Amino acid sequence: MKINKRESNFELLRIVLILMVITLHYLNGNLGGGLSHFANNSLNFFVGHIVESFCIIAVNVFIIITGYFSYKKTNVKLSKILMLYFLMFFWGMLLSFSVILITKQSLDLSNIIKILKLSFSQWFVVIYSILYLLIPFINIIISKLNENTFKLLLGICVGFFYIWPTFFTNTPVMDAGYGITNFITLYLLGAYINIFNKNMKLLSSIRIYILSTILTIIFSLFTSRAWSYNSIFVLISSVAFFELFCLIKIKTNKVINNLASYTFAVYLIDVNDFFGVFLYRKLFYSDFFWHSKWMILNLLISILGVYIICVVLEYFRRILMDRFISRRINKLDIPLPLERGDYNE
Repeated sequence: MKINKRESNFELLRIVLILMVITLHYLNGNLGGGLSHFANNSLNFFVGHIVESFCIIAVNVFIIITGYFSYKKTNVKLSKILMLYFLMFFWGMLLSFSVILITKQSLDLSNIIKILKLSFSQWFVVIYSILYLLIPFINIIISKLNENTFKLLLGICVGFFYIWPTFFTNTPVMDAGYGITNFITLYLLGAYINIFNKNMKLLSSIRIYILSTILTIIFSLFTSRAWSYNSIFVLISSVAFFELFCLIKIKTNKVINNLASYTFAVYLIDVNDFFGVFLYRKLFYSDFFWHSKWMILNLLISILGVYIICVVLEYFRRILMDRFISRRINKLDIPLPLERGDYNE
């Protein structure tokens, strides 16, 4: 996810967010496995709930960043979508087949179907691509809104798509925030923060983030809906955490900015089911620590180790093929402009 202004506070935020995503995958029942295997009411059980609740904001904040920096765009580029799908396909196919060969699994029909699904339909890539194509249209709406009207729009969205799903089961949107409705609302929030929210305070953002996360932790002890991306508590935590980094000013740092450019590839490598299970359970032995007092140490080692491995893999991919691939994808580029009529920049 490219940020228009390479401000190192936001680039650092992206690095923090992808480390949160890796943490979530360590705890994910299908990858690292933690939350599906910790003994009920054990220390690891409660630690898992606390860590999950603090990190569940990661995806939401990525989309808020997009809205914060993209609300003035009048067009989007097809090449960006093509590159996202190329990376999804490349890492999906390469990692899946590699793990099957290394672990000597059978290449049966079920595994082939799973590989194809992983390589063509990562949910985040699909929904983000839809949002990206909608950006010029959403921005026309944003350009017509004054502050009060914008607040009303956000109030309607938050009421129906976050407050209602948090407390009731028969809801207007039942996708747990994994769909386009959540992404559009988060995009609008990011735009609103940039345009109108000029009174952010660091301590207030920290307090709100901690308080809303505590509510998420408590709620999570009763229902897994607490960790839905469209939980009102997760939404509040996401906004507060983003505002926190808006207020942290860092001088331009080339190391931070360069590392942040690997964020999307790190996600695609880490989220692969075959490779993720191999990393967490075979390389870092997460399953050995589900009931161990050393689980936290294993979690920290795994987060750092997985991040380094993913960055190194993407680094070599770029060296070997980025010029060749990027040049050819850029040749296919078609700007997708929108006639704006009386739109005012």
